[in-house]
Amino acid sequence: MKLKGADAFVRILKGFGVTDIFGIPGDSLGFYDALYRDGGIRHILVRHEQGAAHMADGYARVSGRVGVCDASSGPGVTNLVTGLATANADSVPVIAIATTSANKIRLRGNFQELDQPSLLESVTKAVIEIDQPERIPELVKRAFRVATTGRPGPVVLNFPLDVFFRSAEYEESDFACDAAFGRFPALRVRSRREDVTHVLEAVRAAKKPVIWCGGGAVMSGASAEIEAFAELTGIPVTTTYMGKGSIAETHPLSLGPAGQLGRPVTNQYLADVDLVLAIGSRFTNVDTANWTVPKRGVPMIQIDIDPTEIGKNYDVSHSIWSDAKLFLEELNAAARDLRWDGPRADNAVSAIRSTWLAERGIGSPQSEPVDDEPVHPLQVIRALREAMAPEDTLICDSGFNQIWGGQYFEVQRPGRHYVGPRGMGTMGFAFPAAIGAKVARPDGKFVALAGDGGFIMLLQELETTLRIKAPVVICVLNNSNLEYCKQAQRGLMGGRFISTDFTESNYSEIAKAFGCRGTRVTRSSQLAAAIREALDSTVTTVIDVVTPESAKPDGVAF
Repeated sequence: MKLKGADAFVRILKGFGVTDIFGIPGDSLGFYDALYRDGGIRHILVRHEQGAAHMADGYARVSGRVGVCDASSGPGVTNLVTGLATANADSVPVIAIATTSANKIRLRGNFQELDQPSLLESVTKAVIEIDQPERIPELVKRAFRVATTGRPGPVVLNFPLDVFFRSAEYEESDFACDAAFGRFPALRVRSRREDVTHVLEAVRAAKKPVIWCGGGAVMSGASAEIEAFAELTGIPVTTTYMGKGSIAETHPLSLGPAGQLGRPVTNQYLADVDLVLAIGSRFTNVDTANWTVPKRGVPMIQIDIDPTEIGKNYDVSHSIWSDAKLFLEELNAAARDLRWDGPRADNAVSAIRSTWLAERGIGSPQSEPVDDEPVHPLQVIRALREAMAPEDTLICDSGFNQIWGGQYFEVQRPGRHYVGPRGMGTMGFAFPAAIGAKVARPDGKFVALAGDGGFIMLLQELETTLRIKAPVVICVLNNSNLEYCKQAQRGLMGGRFISTDFTESNYSEIAKAFGCRGTRVTRSSQLAAAIREALDSTVTTVIDVVTPESAKPDGVAF
């Protein structure tokens, strides 16, 4: 059959289950026209390409399906960079469609032309050039395989403009797609049989072991298996922020998040563990408080889908290259045949959590709703947790808001109910990611928690969420400064503040100007009703919460 390149491309995207694409039109007219004529994929116009990448990212994280975004050549593509870097750092499969100058005029310094592959290679898993329409099926299939296997990540398809308009002969077999590569993880690697035996022997010999879970544990869907192994053995579980949801944080064996931005009490518990069973964690400087939690020299067994991550930041006593879910299934099967008579950590860990909740967490006096102004961030977290159902999802931005959410907002059931841009710490992420999540799961409820500094970066997507009828809740911690940076200047630079304060804005009124709902909260006693009404609303709501100029979470070193 003879088809234009754009029509062939749309057909194969559908073969991988693509139903939504986020982007902005430009010189990609041939592709957009094919989308229009086919009618099987919804294109969602966004108001900034960075928003498109974050929406595709959020879409993928909560659905397990590949997110797709597009941008036109030059400045459209450069605007994707931050979003793609975020997805790459957090191992999220996104397909980004980029256009560039037509083949016959490339490399002439054309309008909006730049070396896009060189620009994008450092922030993606791969950049694939498709300069002939005949190769569209082959190379698009490759892109989905690369994006969803091993450690997932974003892949760019770079199209010269003429490829969409040129026709080629295709066989029906060219469009036969393995739909498994439209989801992730698409291929699961199984470990060696002896690895299970080694882990069980090490765990049984340890006096104070811990299970350490990163984002790979959640991405693999291993939460039920992790909880089962913890309950069988009595071993406690700690997580990174990306690993939140590996186990319900209300579970008697949950220590909560560790590391530089984790709970100090969790780090104290980890100070004298004698075995770390690490699942899907890259052990970054922030996750480990600069590689002091856990301590170096503690025996570690590391399980990861990406063999290049094993032993990269800590010496490992035993390396296991495997999908987390598959390995834990085999581990549990073998562990059930054994007697587990050793000491259990349930009581000690439960006591740690109970004390922390009462003294520092959302059960503390600081978190109680009162009529005083302004609102403390911990009061916001308490109100969110009390109003949101266990299946609802909190999506954090970057800054102190993410620490308040990551450390104090407890995930009440296993799975992806907390999302944050941990690898890059990208300001502006939360709101567009929440829109993408809502598109992927229309029946879900998503709350974006952001500081005023981050929310304003992509608040123009208020128009997008209204137009496409994808209602989410945005809770803005409004203190008219870049608090993370300002606190660092206070603690590390002797209070010499520069470029961290800005004019107060009323984000509830800005929301109303876009046609969304907006409400301003100045007292914590107003939070419960405001959040409840926002969650029930059929349009996006901005809750503008006036917070103190400075309110520092526990564990911040400055």
